[in-house]
Amino acid sequence: MLELQRDLEQVRKEAMTDGLTGLSNRKAFDAAIARVIEEANTEQKTFTLLMVDIDHFKTFNDNFGHQVGDQVLRLVARTVIEGVKGRDIASRYGGEEFAVILPETSLAAGVVVGNALRKAVATKDVINRSSGEKLGRITMSVGVAEFAPGEDTDDLIERADSALYTAKHNGRNQVAAAPAPAK
Repeated sequence: MLELQRDLEQVRKEAMTDGLTGLSNRKAFDAAIARVIEEANTEQKTFTLLMVDIDHFKTFNDNFGHQVGDQVLRLVARTVIEGVKGRDIASRYGGEEFAVILPETSLAAGVVVGNALRKAVATKDVINRSSGEKLGRITMSVGVAEFAPGEDTDDLIERADSALYTAKHNGRNQVAAAPAPAK
């Protein structure tokens, strides 16, 4: 019976983990953000959502192949994991986009975390594992939104995503903060 319980827990964990990066997957992100929003509303706490996108990933993937593209995704995931702490939740949102939930974190502090992650990724060389050749560096853009009491999940994600596209539109490799929602 104990072995069956361990196996079930392992399967449950695998179902919530992105196989390539080891981060929480989209299903786990959806459950986590719902839980964090409920907690924030119940306990009058705030949190910040970061939407992170690798700049020019498609070009990188097309020029160097999917194996290298996967390597880039793992590199970014590892950097994100190293750059968050405690109750922070890092997820692969989809494709080359990541989401990070920062409980009890203000917008200003979220911007600081976003910049730290962005800078950490930009310092790492991407190296072709088979040839040892340096392929360059990658950058990422980050959108940050602070939860507003009573806001629903879709609106929060939309604000963070809009800030992400502002960062991309303004030249990439930067962090943009979303304004508070209109009342």
